[in-house]
Amino acid sequence: MKRRYSTLLLTLVCLPAMPVLAQTTIGGGTCTSLTLNGTYEFLLNGRQVTASGAVSRVFQGVGTAAFDGLSHVTLTMTTNIVGPSQSFGTPMVYSGAYSLQSNCVGSISINSGDTGAFTVTAYSGGQAFAVIGSDATYAYNGSGNLQPATCPATLSGVHEFNATGSALSGASVTSVLDVAGALQFDGQGNVTANWTQVSNLATSAIAATGTYSVGSTCLASATLTDAANNKYAVALSFNSTAPAFALAMSSPQSLFDGSGAAAQAAATAAACTASSLNGTYELTLSGRLAPGGVTTKILASDGTAMFDGLGKVTFTLMSNAVNGSQAFGVPLVYSGTYSLQSNCQGSININSGDTATFAVVAYSINATTQQARTFALVGTDATYAYNGSGTVQPSACALSTLSGEWPFSANGNSLSGPTNTGIVDLAGVMQFDGRGNATASWTQASNTASTNVSATGTYTATAACLGTLTLTDTANNTYTGSVSVFGAAANNFELVVTSPQAIFTGAGRAAFVNPGQAAVNAASFLADQTPAGSVFSIFGSNLATKVGQPTSVPLPTTLLTTTVTVNGELAPLFYVDPNQINAQMPEDIKVGVATVVVKNGSSTSNAVAVMIPAAATPGIVVYGNNRAVVVNQNGSVNSPTSPAKVGDTLVAYFTGGGPVNAAGPLATGAPTPAGFSPVSGPNTVKVSGNDATINYMGLTPGSIGLYQANFIVPKVAAGDHPLVITISGQSSNNPLIAVSN
Repeated sequence: MKRRYSTLLLTLVCLPAMPVLAQTTIGGGTCTSLTLNGTYEFLLNGRQVTASGAVSRVFQGVGTAAFDGLSHVTLTMTTNIVGPSQSFGTPMVYSGAYSLQSNCVGSISINSGDTGAFTVTAYSGGQAFAVIGSDATYAYNGSGNLQPATCPATLSGVHEFNATGSALSGASVTSVLDVAGALQFDGQGNVTANWTQVSNLATSAIAATGTYSVGSTCLASATLTDAANNKYAVALSFNSTAPAFALAMSSPQSLFDGSGAAAQAAATAAACTASSLNGTYELTLSGRLAPGGVTTKILASDGTAMFDGLGKVTFTLMSNAVNGSQAFGVPLVYSGTYSLQSNCQGSININSGDTATFAVVAYSINATTQQARTFALVGTDATYAYNGSGTVQPSACALSTLSGEWPFSANGNSLSGPTNTGIVDLAGVMQFDGRGNATASWTQASNTASTNVSATGTYTATAACLGTLTLTDTANNTYTGSVSVFGAAANNFELVVTSPQAIFTGAGRAAFVNPGQAAVNAASFLADQTPAGSVFSIFGSNLATKVGQPTSVPLPTTLLTTTVTVNGELAPLFYVDPNQINAQMPEDIKVGVATVVVKNGSSTSNAVAVMIPAAATPGIVVYGNNRAVVVNQNGSVNSPTSPAKVGDTLVAYFTGGGPVNAAGPLATGAPTPAGFSPVSGPNTVKVSGNDATINYMGLTPGSIGLYQANFIVPKVAAGDHPLVITISGQSSNNPLIAVSN
């Protein structure tokens, strides 16, 4: 990646131009079969439902999906099957062909080991995928996440998990089953397990012990025995080194699968307390009642869970119920108390808005803040057996947070009035323009019959990261839903969608990243790190007709036919080309979520949301192979062939310095006034962790949006050393400088 710089203008140039597309787009990307490439953790569920709505057959597989990046895929699974008989721990290998369209939706055709057809959606740049489909026996849904290059050789510590499945009586399904609990591994082959399981309205606590082993291909297995001498076989497939995993568990009495993750990254980390759940989380809560295996009552809801870190919790939900009648879009507020034990398992007692009891598990604890990233729960009230989960939300959202292509998958029930008639699985893609307009296309499988649906409509998104969705398909069926955005980068959403014919719950993921993440600090290339007045880059397609740069200052707000607006205000432009723009964030832009739009001639991009920070977010300008743009004392650019000496005074250039004590008025697009304009926040410069003496840190006089740090090289050995600038507690990237003695 090429990057240009000067002491007057900061101009960063991206990769060579790609073919121009017709539509101006911020972010995005194009999928091909190469997008899915490698070995993925894989979980596959299959169900057969009778005309009365009873589940008559169940298939459960966990293992790996290997895509060759061309057209061939192999699914290798340990399977558990309940039909006319029970079959647990059976190895199966399915293989066939796959393809992906440019919108990251494609197909898988299985022709060896089985004959089946799947719709596949890839997201997160091919890091994960979801499938739905059918063969002659089952309707399937499944998902996979890319496995790490190196997997754990053993397991150690507490790992929370949650799962759903079926309670069994011989070969018959008697009820739905929801599970949440923990597996504790000792690192030497021994495991203890504790979980709460809910079957219809009955709740039971299970404690079991056993042994486990970890294979060389990111797979593991365990055998457990509970206090009643019931045996359980467990299969795990890893998708991270933390580790996180897919899980399937079988016994003659139950069959369930789901996901799990380490409660904390290190076994020596602090124990969980109520403060581990603290803040606002996205929440999806599902309720079911299925006596005799026939689902008779359904609740699907989406919203937020607010934990105060002390013991009080509030659920704010948009609820949809099929319970003798249909009731869609009903707001609910439940509140009560919660507690967490040291092993990150606990309970929630709802006493306002409803009376309910849940078992809760918290995991993926942040090592610095000790906040749980995710939680899961199971429980009951007087009507439903519940399962739910939540993930930390972004700090704030806007309508433009939902922008671009979002592959999604979901599952639920087909309906005839208030009666469940079968299962329904969906996979497809939603396209948001960032302004409130949406289009969607998906494959919908009900039992073993599939249909293709196309729909258009509108959506909303609030500052609290909640939204609504209304779509109408080509057959004039109307779908309404609620959306909850989650994840620090706003790359994900949960959704609950209803129509008189169906009710389903699912998740959407940005095809690559949320397009708002394509507007970044021009030096560090990190999103949401461009304070007012600093320089940022926008990446996308058809952003300009060709390369364009200004020839004078103040900077223009139009280059060629390209303009950029931030909250409707024109931004000064340093550089444009078809795939990248460098611009100055207006000096008067307010802190918080802002909306960025690019216009190239008559083509207007999707609107995207960026977070404007209040304080500094320094990014050191780099060139070559992660070399810092630093001017040596003799005026040369620092490099391995032109190193600095200990005691020399160097000048490092960076962006995102934040507020300054300005030497004169600062005008958007105009050069910084002469004289010193030092940053207002406390600051340091470190070379290989050694403090450097700072002579000046602030705006570069005569430049636009560019900062500099004048510092003295501390005593370090000869060689390359990482340079880090910190302002108001926020550290920069760490490119290298060369030092000689």
